[in-house]
Amino acid sequence: MRTLRVMTADDEMLALRRLQILLRGMANVEHVGEASSCAEALARSAALAPDVILLDIKMRDGDAFDVVEELAHRADAPIIIFVTAFDQYAVRAFEAAVADYLLKPVERQRLEHALRKARDRLDALEIEERAIELQSIVRNLRASIAKEHGDGFETEFWLRGPNGIVQVPIDLIDCVSSEDDYVAIHTRNGSHLMRGSIRKFEGQIEQGQFVRVHRAWLVRKTSIAELRTPRIGSAEILLRSGKKVPVGRVYLRNLRRDTMKRNGVA
Repeated sequence: MRTLRVMTADDEMLALRRLQILLRGMANVEHVGEASSCAEALARSAALAPDVILLDIKMRDGDAFDVVEELAHRADAPIIIFVTAFDQYAVRAFEAAVADYLLKPVERQRLEHALRKARDRLDALEIEERAIELQSIVRNLRASIAKEHGDGFETEFWLRGPNGIVQVPIDLIDCVSSEDDYVAIHTRNGSHLMRGSIRKFEGQIEQGQFVRVHRAWLVRKTSIAELRTPRIGSAEILLRSGKKVPVGRVYLRNLRRDTMKRNGVA
């Protein structure tokens, strides 16, 4: 029996450590490496060429769907086993796909069973078939979750804070700014970085909650306290939190019209 090369990807160090310990004691299994973000998972999988990836469904810079979509285009597509702390709606979504899943905290017996299934699939499928399978996984998961939620939009983000991973509900976000390859999520309690772009953020949330006020800024409509348009100087928005956000010239006209409409001015 050949050795199964397994990589782990999770942004929780304790979760990675637990998987490492569990894999260490398994026969014909080699833990070849680990990753703590989506970007790192893609880079390390390309370098390590694992047979199987134990992939956390939610990480600080994205989710497993993005990783799987990228892997599906690679010639050495691995078998994916999802690791999740999600509740039952996600489990039902995973059951609709062709990959296995593990609920946290991961138990040894369940992990062994998942790896046996992965080995069987690895032996049965050609590389091209595995790539097609990955595409099917994403399609099925997204369709199932969208059906469960009714719209498929995010209601919260799990982001890295100074003391670890924190839950940030959409309703608490005042504004979002572009920071190179990241976006900064600003709330009254602080700011958090998330890998991606403002355009990607807009696609993940229900439309109509936020308004673009600058090429690098997105603002929650209900957080706006005042639109300031001085005779001299640039326009800006004052948020209810006291934060000031610049307004780009190309966005000013629509923003002024929306503000007047909310205030009941024709």
